[in-house]
Amino acid sequence: MSKIKLRDFLSEGAIIRTKHCNSTNWVTNVVYAINEDWIEVDIGLEKDYIDNIIMIGDTMRCKYSTDEYEFMLIGWVTKIKLEEPQSITIKIHDVERFANRRDNYRYDIYLCSVIKANRNDEKGVFAIMTNLSQGGAAFIAKEDIEKELETAYNMQEEKNYYFEVFITPKKQLCFTGTVKRKTSNEKGFEYGVKIFDIDFQNEKTLNELLDELEKKDKEFYNKRSSFWSKNSKYNK
Repeated sequence: MSKIKLRDFLSEGAIIRTKHCNSTNWVTNVVYAINEDWIEVDIGLEKDYIDNIIMIGDTMRCKYSTDEYEFMLIGWVTKIKLEEPQSITIKIHDVERFANRRDNYRYDIYLCSVIKANRNDEKGVFAIMTNLSQGGAAFIAKEDIEKELETAYNMQEEKNYYFEVFITPKKQLCFTGTVKRKTSNEKGFEYGVKIFDIDFQNEKTLNELLDELEKKDKEFYNKRSSFWSKNSKYNK
């Protein structure tokens, strides 16, 4: 367990993102209680956890950001409470802290996308947008886009691509982005992208989407915070 104490950066009622070991989705959650070695987070009726059949002993990841740092918490499920308010207890065994170098807050989001070498190219690689901010985004693709789009280049050189993101089947967000980060794992490749060029209409679409995501976060907080304050036995 890291020497970082949870109460140094977390408090009851804080909004965090949580991910079950069998899922690729980050789920918005609320911290119900904290003590020396565990946190308890509300799972409500989150469909993601039900679909993945959460069990005692499963690994959970939690992430929380401040203006200065990003924290990643890893732990095991030790208790599942089905009475209202429904929650799970996670015993944290590792806490990692990173400097927060992002200029803008990033929202977790899962949207189908196509990555192209340029706007007019007919060939593209299917990807999933996994987060979004005013200045950048992250994507996961099964294929290596450099190889698939035949854009091999020096490893030290940055490359621009054209991104088509489907907010709905009829509404798209399009921009040119620069790949700033690339990692690979058993599921494929993850790309960190900085928005390089975006026209007025797409910038408007981006701002509208970010406003919608911010509104959802606030609505979630107000709903769960009120419920938590009324029901949590840990609230003093």
